[in-house]
Formats: sequence, structure tokens, C-alpha cells
Amino acid sequence: MNRRFLLKVTLTSLSVLTLFSKVAVAEENIHFSSCKEAWAHGYSDMREGEPGYSAKLDRDHDGVACELKNAPQGAFKPRKSTEVKSNSSSAVTSGWVQKDGVWYYYDEQGNPVTNTWKGSYYLKSDGKMAQSEWVYDASYQSWYYLKSDGSYARNEWQGSYYLKSNGKMAQSEWVYDASYQSWYYLKSDGSYARNVWQGSYYLKSDGKMAVNEWVDGGRYYVDGSGLWNSNSDLNTKVTNKGLYYSVQGKYDEILVVNKHYPLSKDYNPGENPTAKAAFLKLIAQMQKEGYAVSNNYSGFRSYGTQAQLYQSYVNREGQAAADRYSARPGYSEHQTGLAFDVIGTNGHLVEDESAAQWLLDHAADYGFVVRYLKGKESVTGYMHEEWHLRYVGKEAKEIAASGLTLEEYYGFDGGDYLN
Repeated sequence: MNRRFLLKVTLTSLSVLTLFSKVAVAEENIHFSSCKEAWAHGYSDMREGEPGYSAKLDRDHDGVACELKNAPQGAFKPRKSTEVKSNSSSAVTSGWVQKDGVWYYYDEQGNPVTNTWKGSYYLKSDGKMAQSEWVYDASYQSWYYLKSDGSYARNEWQGSYYLKSNGKMAQSEWVYDASYQSWYYLKSDGSYARNVWQGSYYLKSDGKMAVNEWVDGGRYYVDGSGLWNSNSDLNTKVTNKGLYYSVQGKYDEILVVNKHYPLSKDYNPGENPTAKAAFLKLIAQMQKEGYAVSNNYSGFRSYGTQAQLYQSYVNREGQAAADRYSARPGYSEHQTGLAFDVIGTNGHLVEDESAAQWLLDHAADYGFVVRYLKGKESVTGYMHEEWHLRYVGKEAKEIAASGLTLEEYYGFDGGDYLN
């Protein structure tokens, strides 16, 4: 089987049976007054009917007494193999035996056990206990992974594969990982699906099922349950006005500009006076409250200016890197005259954490939204920019309160460029 990169996941843990508690003995009945005494003699995880088990020691009444997981550190003392005299007076070795660093299990007749399980441990065809390897059990028609101590893995990942509570490798089924709060789909070969649809659900590059985001190149939107609804057709709301695209908001027309909806190179409205007046009031209030923001800012840019700026970034860092933070000509919100970048007194774009939080909390009071939110790059197409504000007017407070991007709030598609 192909092993992929190791995905470390902590899931609900179950008790791991100790290797040395599985010694088969041919001796008189054994009784212990306490689990402390049992552990000291190398007995643990004793099942009903096995030597040493008693209802008194099985305090949780689950049929297993003196679980190793409950033993204090150092309380358990492993037993060695047992030699028993038969009627013919010949010595017979039974139980677990270690030879040349490899463990074997011998039955009461002294024969090595093969091709079967002994508790949580698997004895291969040569009698060796499997360790740090995959084993296929034909009787259960399933793969298992035996860890370095020989016990089988369960409720955990091994590379790209998931071992369930019974140790079986998950195949053709969904698994929920509580620590990452995400669903995964394990394919027929056991590896987790990624960058692919499973029915109406999309598995991302890290294997997680997508929720509340645009996926598959920004072409489809999945809701909070992860479901894509083919009947929603979100994109019908966007209208082509010739020089630009727009959607009808609750109060006003909202210009749509992202990597899917460009502006005409002839669209040259200049700085919107209403937006500029609101932005200057916002800056003045920040300065009044002690934030180190400048009267200077980055506002309207023509198609030509954006072309020069974008190319300079491409020349410096390459197109892939530039596309994450700079728009190609015709795709910039700055060309609408409605976008403004807040600049600090140091001449740099504002990235101060407290100032960024102020903008999230108060920009809507002036009709602005923080356009490129943290964790929304797959939706907006751009990395997080706490300094980039977009004027939308009266509806800004409702948009900000929703915590959504413009794409999510108005229901138009986004993400990366289509070509």
C-alpha cells in the first residue's frame, strides 16, 4: 500500500492491551486481592474466565479487570515466559517469548501460534509478532496497522489512512475528526480523498470537507453543512452593466469586482466623493483615539496605473505570489473609486493588531467593510488585508455583523482567476 505524508490527529482514545498480559499458563487458579497485586505479578486486562479475573477486581463491570491504562507508573511488572512440566517430565514453554528481539507466542503444547490474533497482537505466518507494519486479515477482509509495540492502531490516522475503533482500516466511508472538527472521506483503497467531489460534498487539498466556502476553483459554493445545492444558482444575481458588474443590494446597487468579474479598461470614475468624505471621517476618528494612521492613503487607481503596479510585483516576486495580494489590471477594486487602503504614520500599510480590530469593529459606522477577511482567501481570491476598505454604504453594518465577505453575503462567485 502507498504511504503518504503523516497526518497527526488525536482522537478518542481506547485502552491499549499490554503485550505481557497475554501469557497462557498451565497452572492452578490464580487469585489476587487487589489490582496492585495483579500488576506487580504481571497480570492486567484480565477477562472473565481468564486466570486472575474476579468480579471484585472488575470494578466497572465491563468484563475486564485491572486494565493496564489504570496502573500507576511502575506498578506493572511484565512476566517472562512460563515453563511447565508435563506428565512426561519434558519442559514446555508457553506464552510470549522473545527471541533475537522478536516476539512469538506459544500455545500450551509449546507450538508457535501463526496467522492469527492474540488479543491486540497479530502473529504472522512465520510466528513473528507484527510490528510497525500493515497486515491484511483475510478472515475479516480488512487491513490493520500494527504499531511499534505490536498492538493494533485504532481511532487514529496512519499517514493518509484511518484505523477505526475495531482496528480496521476505513474504506469507502466518511470519518469525523473531532480534534479538527472536520469530516473526511476514505476511498476504496483506504486513502483519504482530496481535491475532489464526493457526491454533493467537496474534499479540499488537506482532505477536510469544505463548509461555508467557495470551492473547485471558486466555481461552487457549499453551505454550512458542506452541501452544494445545484438549484441555488447564485450567479444569476450578477448583472453586466457594460463597464462593470453589479448586484442589487438592500438599499443601493453594489459594484462587483473580483477575479471573476473584471471592470472595463475604459471604466474611469475617479474617486467617489461620498466614499472619500466618509473615509476621511474614519481616519480622523482613528487619529483622535490615538492610532498611528496617516492622512495619506491609497485610493483610486486607473486601469493603466494598476497595470504598472501589478507588473512591478510580478517582476519582483513572480506572478503566483503577486496574484495573492495584487489585482491584475481591470480586476482591482481601487479602479471603482470605492476602495481605500489605510496607511500608518510610518508610511506602511496598517497591520497593527489593535488598529486592525478597530477597523473590523467600526469601519461599518462609516459605510465601509474590511474587504479581504482572514481565512477567506479561497472566497475572495486575495490574502488577508486588514487595511483594505471597501465602501458599500448603508448596508455595511449588516454585512459586517454577518462576518461574511461580499461574495458570501450577496451570493456571487469568487476565488481565483478562471484562466
